[in-house]
Amino acid sequence: MTPLLDVRGLTFGFDDIPVLHGIDLRVEEGERVGILGGNGAGKTTLLWCVLGLLRGQGQIRVAGRPAADHDAPVAAVFQNPEDQLFMPRLADDLVLPLVNRGMGRAEAAARAVATLKSLNLEAFESRPAAKLSLGERKRAALAAALVTEPRLIVLDEPTAELDGRSVRQLVALLNSLPLTLLVASHDLRFMRAVTSRLLVLLGGRVVADGPSAAILDDQALLERSGLA
Repeated sequence: MTPLLDVRGLTFGFDDIPVLHGIDLRVEEGERVGILGGNGAGKTTLLWCVLGLLRGQGQIRVAGRPAADHDAPVAAVFQNPEDQLFMPRLADDLVLPLVNRGMGRAEAAARAVATLKSLNLEAFESRPAAKLSLGERKRAALAAALVTEPRLIVLDEPTAELDGRSVRQLVALLNSLPLTLLVASHDLRFMRAVTSRLLVLLGGRVVADGPSAAILDDQALLERSGLA
């Protein structure tokens, strides 16, 4: 059976600085996979390659399509919501990607409102994202990803700068949605709550891949990887 995400032999570097070394990764439909690693391990670089924003050596396919294909069914939630939310109205941030994909404006507007409602954000549809709290902006960025109905959602440090209550709300939200996730985070408690499988990167290489509980209970591995 073909995996939803298939990464084979991915190598990437910036100029003469190697970052990723022969990464292999398969994610099946419905899996929730996390990527752990200390600073500089290559987590964000790997996500950006999966999104087609960076191109290295090797192969990356999403639902059988090259990651760089405009129609690949993958969407992102970036660490900083401002990277996704910049229109005068929050609803417009969700309409824009749909219109760019050829959807009529009326249909796009209806789907945007429905998506905001599904995440309890309908009260904010006419506000700019800058007027929302950080927790609300994080949820709005997730809405902006979900509106295109992707099969894979990629999240980069989704709990960064969130307080405990906002993290708990995000965990509950993600666990309530039938999503296939690829998540990079330093937040070990969050990863235990939302993922079923974890990869650990060290120096741009996969040094562990297994059930989340087993990885997070391996204190020696966490210490060796700069995570504890």
